[in-house]
Amino acid sequence: MTEFNNHHNAIIFTENGVPFSTQFDDIYFDSKTGFTQSQQVFIEGNKLPQRLLNVQQSASTLTIAETGFGTGLNFLLTLRTYHLLATALNQNNKQNNKQNNKQDQQLLNINFISIEKYPLTKTQLTQALTLFPELKQYTQLLLEQYPEQTITKATHQLSFFAGRVTLTLLIDDATQALTNLYPAPKTPHYNCPNKAIHYRPLVDIWYLDGFSPEKNPQMWSKELFAQMARLSKQQATFATFTVAGFVRRGLSEVGFRVQKQAASGQKKEILVGILQTAQHGKGYQQRPKITKPQQVTIIGGGIASACAAYALTKQGIKVVLYCKDSDIAQGASSNAIGALFPLIHQNKDDISIFYQQAFWRAKQLYQEITLQGFEFSHDWCGLLDLAFNDKRKAFQQKFAQLKLWPKDLLHSVNSETANKLANLPLNDGGLFYPQAGWIAPQELVQQLFNAAKQTGRLKINCHTELTDIKQNEDKTWQLNTNKGEIKANVLLLCGGAEAIKLQLLKQSSLVAIRGQVSSMQPNEQSRKLNTVICHKGYLTPQHNNQHCIGATFQRGTFDITPKTEEDSYNLNMLEQSMPDLFNWQLNAVISSKARLRCATPDHFPMVGAMPNVEQHKTVYAHLAKDKNFTVHTPTPNLENLYILTGLGARGLCTAPLLADILVADLCGTPYPVDHKMLYNLAPNRFIIKAIVKGIKG
Repeated sequence: MTEFNNHHNAIIFTENGVPFSTQFDDIYFDSKTGFTQSQQVFIEGNKLPQRLLNVQQSASTLTIAETGFGTGLNFLLTLRTYHLLATALNQNNKQNNKQNNKQDQQLLNINFISIEKYPLTKTQLTQALTLFPELKQYTQLLLEQYPEQTITKATHQLSFFAGRVTLTLLIDDATQALTNLYPAPKTPHYNCPNKAIHYRPLVDIWYLDGFSPEKNPQMWSKELFAQMARLSKQQATFATFTVAGFVRRGLSEVGFRVQKQAASGQKKEILVGILQTAQHGKGYQQRPKITKPQQVTIIGGGIASACAAYALTKQGIKVVLYCKDSDIAQGASSNAIGALFPLIHQNKDDISIFYQQAFWRAKQLYQEITLQGFEFSHDWCGLLDLAFNDKRKAFQQKFAQLKLWPKDLLHSVNSETANKLANLPLNDGGLFYPQAGWIAPQELVQQLFNAAKQTGRLKINCHTELTDIKQNEDKTWQLNTNKGEIKANVLLLCGGAEAIKLQLLKQSSLVAIRGQVSSMQPNEQSRKLNTVICHKGYLTPQHNNQHCIGATFQRGTFDITPKTEEDSYNLNMLEQSMPDLFNWQLNAVISSKARLRCATPDHFPMVGAMPNVEQHKTVYAHLAKDKNFTVHTPTPNLENLYILTGLGARGLCTAPLLADILVADLCGTPYPVDHKMLYNLAPNRFIIKAIVKGIKG
């Protein structure tokens, strides 16, 4: 073995050629798994390829900060990832330019900042990296610029690929180096030296590396975590190989949402997380933190309840569910056939972005349980949104010109293509959603519950109707039901429109909307239909010898009695959109079903802690005078009460993503959406809007 001394850190090379620190009594990497482990932890843990491809107008550079440069392995893997992506994009762009059918796709530049207190010499680095022949071309690029000598408190700047990747190597203690690191000020106050300077966040991704907390406890400090939070952008991610409890807690305390993630090789688990905090000065956007509950009580029996139960039981939480009906999925989820597709506008507004993400998550979840053996009737046959009038034709034309959405989500088709897709003689084209389709909702809900039951953590109680709830002195909840009083430590309301009748939800802005769906007898023409069609309403392909058409929208009623006039309305909508195509009359209606949707005024659903309305009016009263007033007081909520509701007519699309958000609320894990979208979905948003507008009540 050969021994070197690097700023008081003696380095020994083992017989396998691995550098070993005698000061920290640890190897720099494992000779067999070092490459794959670093790739899995830092590159995949931070989803680097996806982040590099996510080019936005507001940013052209991705900043990565690393604690512990070591042998440079993580940086070389980053360099390799960038180079492979850039090469593939270049080839793809050349092909697209030949076809003249798509704008060139760009890749973000990388600003890589790495800190190392005990740097290896160039000789040591050269020797260590010979163990990674697959990184040879990138190693050579690094060694060409790596300093011959490294001294404490020094800074070295290296550039790669014509400046598209830069490496800033800081020779210093990690916490001290980060403390000295300041991003550019948002608004420099050159003439006001006493005025506070607010800095733009700097870091997008953290590689939290270095010797383990057991070997090097000085680095893994609260001060380090605080500096990480200070320098991080919203949605900044970190990944690290350690799952030590004090590391998880320390990062959580400064605003990171953390979770363990399964890994292969020597490390069975790694730690990842995202910085997700409310916007500065807007305390009403903060979500409460609670200790992960052992059990959650759910009220409901439809798609929202099923997705929540499945997600919670997967997290090890026991669920007790109460449903007022004789069986689950008797409400809006009881329709014979339902369409799964996102709500997409011409522009990439918040609601379109939400529904796009929700749609992909729904597809992922439904395919996940199918692979587990929980099968349900469905067909991803696509959906055609028919441009049957001048207004819709203009919308389609504008949509085709903007080209803002990926083609695998939706794209414009002419009438000839529409005819082929639908297998019917349609007069019009439209927008086609190739990944959409239809589902048998009742079967899906049943199978989601079956998947949750398989964990041994779900108990379902039917014939239990909730009449009222009240909070006990110990912050638990008392449920008054037709079967007596029930106590719940943490309560989740997923009861759809029926829950609006509860006293606590009467100021929630939720509204019940009646919708009637008509089931139609297939005829020779309708049997040919190969895809779901949306027009003024919708039409599904046949399943179990019936088509579904609909649906009506009637506000302000809880009546679910089927009405013949609403069957006529559904038939007239269909005839106006596709004249003389099916020729159905009322006698072709097999059955009718009216159910209640629970909707919100802004078409976003609600998920999160139940707000305390009266305390909101007191705490945030000044917003009526100044909507931009800075207020840090966190959202006043009713402890241990949560809601997941307001899904409208798109529960099949939104319920899985909303369940993920709920799990993050209860378990402290990373949210699947950013803080802006969280507030779009927050149950208190309408209370704040009312205060700002000066609306009393």
